[in-house]
Amino acid sequence: MKIAHFCNWAPRRSGMFESTKDAVKYERREGHESWFVNTNKDTDKYDTDDGWLTPVTWDKAKEADVWVMHSLIPERLKGDSKKKACVAVLHGPNEHMLWKEFVSERKEQAFNLHINILWQYDATEPINQHEYEIMKLYVEVVRLLYIPNSIDLERVDANGYAWKYEHRPAIISCDVLRLEKLPAHIIWAMPRIVEKIPDARLNIYSLALEPISTWRNLFCRSKDRKLEYLCENIQLENRDLMPFVRGADIGFNNNVSGILSRVCMEMMAVGVPVISYGGPYTPYIAKIWDMESIADQVYTVWADLTKPGSTTVEDTKERARECFDRAKEVKKFIALYEKLLGSKK
Repeated sequence: MKIAHFCNWAPRRSGMFESTKDAVKYERREGHESWFVNTNKDTDKYDTDDGWLTPVTWDKAKEADVWVMHSLIPERLKGDSKKKACVAVLHGPNEHMLWKEFVSERKEQAFNLHINILWQYDATEPINQHEYEIMKLYVEVVRLLYIPNSIDLERVDANGYAWKYEHRPAIISCDVLRLEKLPAHIIWAMPRIVEKIPDARLNIYSLALEPISTWRNLFCRSKDRKLEYLCENIQLENRDLMPFVRGADIGFNNNVSGILSRVCMEMMAVGVPVISYGGPYTPYIAKIWDMESIADQVYTVWADLTKPGSTTVEDTKERARECFDRAKEVKKFIALYEKLLGSKK
């Protein structure tokens, strides 16, 4: 079987790119020809080297039996899609897409585009349960399939270089700002956290450059600049978070729906327990935007990590192996492709 994945070429800058790369790797391991197609440029070259992965041309993509859309299929190729088994993987959170429609006064029909996709493709796969529950309100469930989001666990090496933090516990937050992901309340919770654990410090990464003045005001205009001093590291967008992740003690998931981002799955894969606002993957659940609840969960995690005979790190790794293994989840995608190809005959 030949499979073409349409996605933006953005190594180490886009979770969608990294997820597509994982799909290509494990589909090849299952014995299929799986290709990456750059939706923005018809080329088999690349701007940023990403090792073994290279894109194929749009003409090469026409040879595939299955087309998988992560980014929109180029307009020039849309006429060929009728001959293919077509699957859409929805990476964009519905709340964010709906918000974009409102603030752009429908110039960007992001959420409506998702609804259109449900009817235009042979199957649509939201990457988490939350998005699936929303999307099934707009289409027959037979056209919708939920396969849990996952990562290439072989890429997540717990024994690689780890950043040496000066304060413990080292709390880490790596979320890019979205409507549903506001990396502010973990910052505002820090004074309460240090009341319970005086040496605790926050390490926050992946802050976008454009609103840098807002981040400056959030930290530096706090009374006596206390919020700034309670952070050991404050960094902008970063292409390699793994050294910081490996060295951390506690991860924080800012998504109000409890969906784990890719970096949170990577945290758990190296044994860093994650505090979340919900979800079945972690026992550490804080009330949404409740600073006291966040502080209580940090205290609980740190107590679990430091008690004699603690198995928290190994338990966290095992949970990641159970829930986030792309080698296991890829078989469900292969079964979907084969089913769609069978129905096309």
